[in-house]
Amino acid sequence: MTGARMWPSPLPRQIRQDPLRSSEVHVYDLLSEQLNSQWTVYYSRPYLKMTPSGAEIDGEADFVIVHPTRGMLTLEVKGGEISREATTGKWFSRDRYNVLHKIKNPVIQATTAQHTLLNKVRALASWPKGPFIRARHGVVFPHAAAPPNNLGPDMPREIFCCRDQLPTIGKWVRDRLSGGNDGAMGEAGMKAFEQLLSLPFTLRVPLASYLSEDEQAIETLTPQQFYVLDAVSHLTRVAAGGGAGTGKTIVACEDAFRLASAGHKTALLCLGDKLASHLRQRMKVSGVIVMTFPELCQNYASTSGLRSDLSLKEALDSGPDLLTKAVQKDPSLRLDVIVVDEAQDFRTQWWIALEDILVDPKVSKLHAFYDTNQSVYGDLTGELASFDIVPIRLTRNLRNTQMIHAAASRFYRGSAITADGPEGFPVGWVTCSERALEQETLNILRKLTVTGEVSATNICVIAPADERVANLQKRLASFDGLTVAHIRDFKGLESQATILVASREISDQLELAYVALSRARAHMTVLGEANILEWLKEHSPDAK
Repeated sequence: MTGARMWPSPLPRQIRQDPLRSSEVHVYDLLSEQLNSQWTVYYSRPYLKMTPSGAEIDGEADFVIVHPTRGMLTLEVKGGEISREATTGKWFSRDRYNVLHKIKNPVIQATTAQHTLLNKVRALASWPKGPFIRARHGVVFPHAAAPPNNLGPDMPREIFCCRDQLPTIGKWVRDRLSGGNDGAMGEAGMKAFEQLLSLPFTLRVPLASYLSEDEQAIETLTPQQFYVLDAVSHLTRVAAGGGAGTGKTIVACEDAFRLASAGHKTALLCLGDKLASHLRQRMKVSGVIVMTFPELCQNYASTSGLRSDLSLKEALDSGPDLLTKAVQKDPSLRLDVIVVDEAQDFRTQWWIALEDILVDPKVSKLHAFYDTNQSVYGDLTGELASFDIVPIRLTRNLRNTQMIHAAASRFYRGSAITADGPEGFPVGWVTCSERALEQETLNILRKLTVTGEVSATNICVIAPADERVANLQKRLASFDGLTVAHIRDFKGLESQATILVASREISDQLELAYVALSRARAHMTVLGEANILEWLKEHSPDAK
């Protein structure tokens, strides 16, 4: 069973080592073990209460426990021997050294926390409108024996969890949040509690702020790659190779833009639909024709009158021959410049067809930008050289932070690449079962968007299996602007933050791991079973 989501997690060392908090720490560990991942447990939650006169009163809940259907429970924990004077109503705790301490009424503390926090969360705009949720309170005496009877009209026996029940406190919590016909808060209510209780504690500076700083540092580096274009502008055949993050797509776009601006009829080609969509958006006012290779074949076959019903499979197989016939029938379709991004995905016969549709193969330009990862794509320089393409290399990673570059480099073998970006955050490795992948993805997204204040539009969730992607798209549909995609469909693209759902299929193709680990610019989280994560973290680029 996956344990409850605990805030904070892990507990700071100074709290665990504080003898005055030993009882609370013990309860924290038991709740973490005995409640499943549907539960969220907030420890030591401070709050501010206003009196009718407007005065401020500081308060603190030892524990606030929430569940999407069961509701909310506030707990107060008091260690040692517990007593109350009948005449004065004062409460006391006697420790192991027989020292008597005056304490606040724990029942009133738990009740006050319950009502105050419930009023605060209901006041949030994100709180779901609907029926009242189940909201209750309880007191934990981890060392004391259970009272034989009710301790008063406001203190029935069932609100206390004492020494005998402590080993099964998870069951006691579930029992406290049972009965009645109260409504469910759902995921929206859980998110509202997270907004209320976790933001002030977890991140003094939102993660989004740090990521923005890293992004700005990366942006200042990117234009430096344009030196490549200045060096090869006079060449008709160019192949610029580099690993993930070296700016191939940015340089390819700039190359196509410059050539189109000079008056040349220019096409920018790739293979993937999502990458093509991204390139169209980037190049929409440039005058550059942006298409996938199959779209080019379909367009030319239709425009020339050869075929109007060319399928994707036919375009991939017989498209090159139709391209040659199309320009012979209609010479106006010929191009002055062809720029290819992700050129390692192009088949040998496609290059021959691209040569054929140029206006003049001797002076027209064919520029290719490709990935030099030999462990995935092999050594492409020989094949490209056979078309008189002059090989040059992009050797600086300007897209990813150094931490992300290091993770992706485990699957790279080729010319050396220097990571020039900021150091960034370490890659997060989250171990969970195959069954829990989707729930854990949801948990991570909540933390990024609520605690970290990272916009969902800056996050991509990628996975190596179509069925998993479909399930995630349904499960995460409430995150507006979030991208959920198969790894192969996100090739050539990037996002500020990426969550890789590393199910077993990722080990079937080295390319999937290589592409996946290099998609994030500034923040990367990988979740999966322990053996999959170990393989991703320890893989050698020379492994077969």
